[in-house]
Amino acid sequence: MPVHLVADGAAARVTLDSPGKLNALDVSMWRELRAIFERLAGESAVRCVVLRGAGGHFAAGADIAEFPRERFDVPSGRRYHLDLIAPALASIAAAPQVVIAAIEGNCVGGGLEIASMCDLRIATASSRIGAPVGRLGFPLALPELAPLLRLVGPALAADLLLTGRLLSGEEAQARGLVQRAVPQASFDAAVTDMVSAVLAGSPLAARLNKRNLRMLSTQAGQYTEAQLDASFAFFTSADYTEGMNAFIERRAPRFTGV
Repeated sequence: MPVHLVADGAAARVTLDSPGKLNALDVSMWRELRAIFERLAGESAVRCVVLRGAGGHFAAGADIAEFPRERFDVPSGRRYHLDLIAPALASIAAAPQVVIAAIEGNCVGGGLEIASMCDLRIATASSRIGAPVGRLGFPLALPELAPLLRLVGPALAADLLLTGRLLSGEEAQARGLVQRAVPQASFDAAVTDMVSAVLAGSPLAARLNKRNLRMLSTQAGQYTEAQLDASFAFFTSADYTEGMNAFIERRAPRFTGV
C-alpha cells in the first residue's frame, strides 16, 4: 500500500510512499491517509505519530496527473476538495496523539497542507517547502488555506502563494513554519529525540495542550467561561498528582494518561 503504518509501542510511523512521484498523493492515498488516522484515533496506547515520506521526500502535493478525470469542473472540484482532501486533513488534526511531520526534500502544495495539520514539524535544512499552486493555475481551497493561514500568518502565506517560492528548511524555521531545521546527517536522530521528548511527558497534558492550542488558534485567542472552567479539570487527574509527587520525590514520573 502507498501509505504505510508501523506501530511500535507508544510510537507509530505513517509513511507516504509513491515511488517516482515524490510521494504525490493520488485519490487512493488520500483515502488511505484518512483511514489510517481514523484507526489511530482509537489506539490509546499510541501517544506519538511520525508522519514522513519515503525516498528522501515528504510529499509533492496531490497527483496532478489525476486532475483531468478527478477535478475537471466545479462539481468534481468540490467533491475532490471537500469529500476527499478535507476529511483526510481533518483526520490528522483530530488525532489524539502528538503528530510530528518529519520533512525531507520536497514538501509542497498538498504536502505542506498535510504538514500544517501536524502538531510539530521538523525539517532538514535543505528541504524545499511551499505552495506554488499559482503556477498551475489555481488557488488553495479555502478549507486548506485556513489552517496554513493560522499557522504562518497572512504575510508568509501571501509570500508563499503569490510568489510561489519555496523555502529552505532553515528559512522555514526562521519564519515559524517549522519548529526545527537540522542537517540531513542528523535528521533521523533529531526526529527520534523529538519523539522521546514527547513520550517523556504526561499523555493527559499532551492531549489537553493539543486541545487548547487548536481551540485558541481557531477562536483568535478567545475562550468562553465554560471553556475556562473546563481547562482547570486537570487538577483532579492522576497525571497531575503523579507529576507533582515525582518532582518532589526526585524520581521519574509514571504517567497513566488519566
